[in-house]
Amino acid sequence: MLLQVKIYLIATMYFFGALFILLFPPRNYVMSGAKMRKVRSAIEILRFMNYLDFKTLINIAENIARENQEIARVIYLTPRTSNNRSILALELQSDKQSTKPGILVIGTLNGMTWGTPNAIMELADKLVYGSNYQTPFFNDYDWFLVPLVNPDALQFTQELRTLRPLKVEEWCRNITARVDTRPSFWYKNLQKENINETCFGTNINRNFAYHWQDDVHRTPVLCSQYYPGNKPFSTPESQALRSYIHRLGDRIHLAIHLHASFEHKKEYILYPWQYSLRQPSNYRTLQAIGEYAARNSRLRDGRLYEVHQGSNDARVAGTLSDYIAGVVGTELVYVVKPYHQLFPNYTDMVTLETYVTKSITTILSLVRGWRKSTKLNTLSFFGRDVEF
Repeated sequence: MLLQVKIYLIATMYFFGALFILLFPPRNYVMSGAKMRKVRSAIEILRFMNYLDFKTLINIAENIARENQEIARVIYLTPRTSNNRSILALELQSDKQSTKPGILVIGTLNGMTWGTPNAIMELADKLVYGSNYQTPFFNDYDWFLVPLVNPDALQFTQELRTLRPLKVEEWCRNITARVDTRPSFWYKNLQKENINETCFGTNINRNFAYHWQDDVHRTPVLCSQYYPGNKPFSTPESQALRSYIHRLGDRIHLAIHLHASFEHKKEYILYPWQYSLRQPSNYRTLQAIGEYAARNSRLRDGRLYEVHQGSNDARVAGTLSDYIAGVVGTELVYVVKPYHQLFPNYTDMVTLETYVTKSITTILSLVRGWRKSTKLNTLSFFGRDVEF
């Protein structure tokens, strides 16, 4: 008799609970991406099977925003590049009625990182459409994605890929040789400071106004691939990023510059500072989260990312990551550098997929490491932390 009473009571509670949910649905459920998104089952399959160019990238981003107007929007940053292209930002918010911790991911400051737009757009695709990524990655955070900061150089290097290589210094100075050759690599934009100059271009990742040029005794010449510009923020790309990042302000809790390592079997997760050997005040936290991400994104051959302060390898001033940490004040800032070939085989999708997979896994591992450090959405059971 007592058991039957208990069963009736439990059934009654469930009935009234379900009735209450139907009559007064929680706002977060009504507004959540889970309710409004189309979900694909084959989410692990690489969606974008070719290296993205500028026009294709815009089409993909606008299509995501058009299909998911409640949770996604595209913003075009200003000013435009020297070749009149817009830098695109894709913002993803599962609930626009509330402000959640923001994650900023920026890619392709360097025109040689062809796979970075693919990686960031694949990440956006998974966050929007993938049920496996809804929790914990999409519903708990606002995502701000800038997949292609240097569209001019990306288009430039991709269009020259079939030509024979020439040493970059010789290519810059020899106008005649440019007709049927390409530079061995290209790290700059295509901006011309003086139309009469043979050399052109500024390294965007050395053009930010935080300890600009503190790492050198003499400014690199214009022909150098490390030329930082004639002054901070002399490039339209760095100006556009500055405006956008400052508009986001303290909404950003984790910032990731997705870069690339062009040295085989040397892959890195770096954190500030890059201009100085001085350690940031929170370096222990940065190191711990980085090591967690490295363990959870172990490379296929068993190697781990090297995790350390950026200046341990070489001092580089005027970088994006130092600017976000030092001027904007974001506490968690990382540079992720999976291996990427220079001028990779344009039809080799295995190489592209490897870079994309490693990039996404590492970014999400950094997010998990951050969650673990803050114990966000965790409960302790008998001394063990369980994430939900």
